Amino acid sequence: MRKFVRAAVTAGTALAVVMTAACGSDAGPAKPAYPPEPAIDLSKLDTGNLATQPKLYGKAVNLDQARALEAERLADYIPLPVEVDPAVKYAGQPMAAAIRPFIDFGSGAMKQRIDADAGAMNAAAKGFVSGFVTTGKSDEADELSYELENIVLIFSDEASATAAAQALGQTDLAADHPKQRVSIDKYPAAFAYTDDTMPGLIRSWYATGKFVVFTRVFDNVMGALKNQDQAKLAAHVQRSLDVIPPALAKFPATPGDKLADLPIDMDGVLGRTLPTILDDASQAGIPGIYELHGGLQLIQGDDDTRSLTEAGVDRVAWKGGYVFRTRDYQSAAKLIDERAETSRTFKAIDPPPNLPNAVCRQYVGPAFAAISYYCWVAHDRYVAELSANQLLDVQQRIAAQYAMLVNAH
Repeated sequence: MRKFVRAAVTAGTALAVVMTAACGSDAGPAKPAYPPEPAIDLSKLDTGNLATQPKLYGKAVNLDQARALEAERLADYIPLPVEVDPAVKYAGQPMAAAIRPFIDFGSGAMKQRIDADAGAMNAAAKGFVSGFVTTGKSDEADELSYELENIVLIFSDEASATAAAQALGQTDLAADHPKQRVSIDKYPAAFAYTDDTMPGLIRSWYATGKFVVFTRVFDNVMGALKNQDQAKLAAHVQRSLDVIPPALAKFPATPGDKLADLPIDMDGVLGRTLPTILDDASQAGIPGIYELHGGLQLIQGDDDTRSLTEAGVDRVAWKGGYVFRTRDYQSAAKLIDERAETSRTFKAIDPPPNLPNAVCRQYVGPAFAAISYYCWVAHDRYVAELSANQLLDVQQRIAAQYAMLVNAH
């Protein structure tokens, strides 16, 4: 399950039970598991200075935005880290997982993962369109985990991708401190190398069709012990290359002359999402809209996959907070019940004034990178999830978000 500030929120409480009223031998009609959505007077909500009207989006406003939209489309086709290796079932470290789509090697999505200068890498990546980051780790404790990062780069054509995989690898290999080439047995075309100064680290560039798969693995145990197992590191890369290229082959890439026609929003869900200040560094990213699979790149965990799937989520919008489109209102209410469960580190607090159907929690666990307050609310088939470090701030945000969802109809 996604961890608010990386603290576990265990799902599966499903508190409501469908009840039947028995009268003699006849069972009465089934009552809903959750009460219907209450009538809310929007004029009585404290929304501060926040927007309460949905935003209407059209096509990409420029080529750079279109390139980023193509990367968000790609996210729905890249295997999740846990699909690459079932052991990698935990969300990646917050700062590593922060930036998802990117269009330049100067982005934090790449510059923290390579040694070479961003300008040199951009020059080596002729025909580069955009890329998307996927991350995960094999243990909840960073120091016991190996970190798996697969970044998929889209190119204008296969020849450009093939040339770029070698050029990018060579450029990064030659930069900064000494590195050693490593062979990936099943994939001899992969340009892979380890780092003499960082035991446990391997990087690989591999072209497949119009894509380059950049795999970066760091084994924290090897790093701590200064004892590198190159065969094990190469096996992690090989597993990624076994799984990812076949999935990428199914991606319907947008022709270059059609990129400008890409729509920004799917079904108006992103337009229903409140733009907020990004307090939570663990969730920072570029605003976007995804189908369920792409959304699970941002929200990782077995419980999240289960609860979002059971709720029939087909759209995940991120704009500083989340909006999920579920199957119906009952599914939306149940999803909140699971995501907002209390625990040792999350305690229930009162909802905002005049919005009794909102659910709010305060984080009371370890303070590192912690965001203090979280609120959820459902309207129709939509669930909104927002956070902030000030109670009034999160209350105003969730109130404004609710008004926006209502006003979108």
